[in-house]
Amino acid sequence: MKLLTLLILILISGCSTQKPEIAKSAQEIQIIEINSNKWTNLTRNNLEQLFKIYDLSPLLFTKEIHIESRVVPHSHPILTLNTKYAEEPYKLLSMFIHEQLHWWLDQKTEELIKAKAELKILYPSLPDVGIAKDTESTYLHFIICSLEYELLIHYLGLKQANIILKDLIYKDKIYPWIYKEVYKNFKELKMLNEKYDLKIKF
Repeated sequence: MKLLTLLILILISGCSTQKPEIAKSAQEIQIIEINSNKWTNLTRNNLEQLFKIYDLSPLLFTKEIHIESRVVPHSHPILTLNTKYAEEPYKLLSMFIHEQLHWWLDQKTEELIKAKAELKILYPSLPDVGIAKDTESTYLHFIICSLEYELLIHYLGLKQANIILKDLIYKDKIYPWIYKEVYKNFKELKMLNEKYDLKIKF
């Protein structure tokens, strides 16, 4: 299975429009396996391979990354990825982008407050299920998930980004209502991110 995953990444490399070389910033990151096992090792290898295929340097808002099995992925205090997508490199990229975006928005406090205030007007009420842990986190994740989707389109193309989004909604069930709204109203959310200077610049 590990060989299959690596072959997938080789094929990705061959089809990528990005330069197939190690991004300069990839040499600066520190990836640490917590309680190392075959799954943390595979996840690390595939993350490193993604750095060879795509220039992820614009997304390195924190450069210390932990990989640990059976944990919920989180951004703080140290960005930590789990091994759920060890054999699914595209989704691993999605998870990495998502957690880095939390760090990006830490730098945009004032802009984020304004964007969330506008989102509360657009979405004055929220459903009981399919959202984040609380109201404020849900509005934050509107921005994170829409930026994540835009970045997946940038790196992988629209077709593959839509496949990932569909999986997050229906298979993995990660913030399913939020991702559905991102898909339906992406144009409006993209404009909101641009209005408040939240978009990642390349």
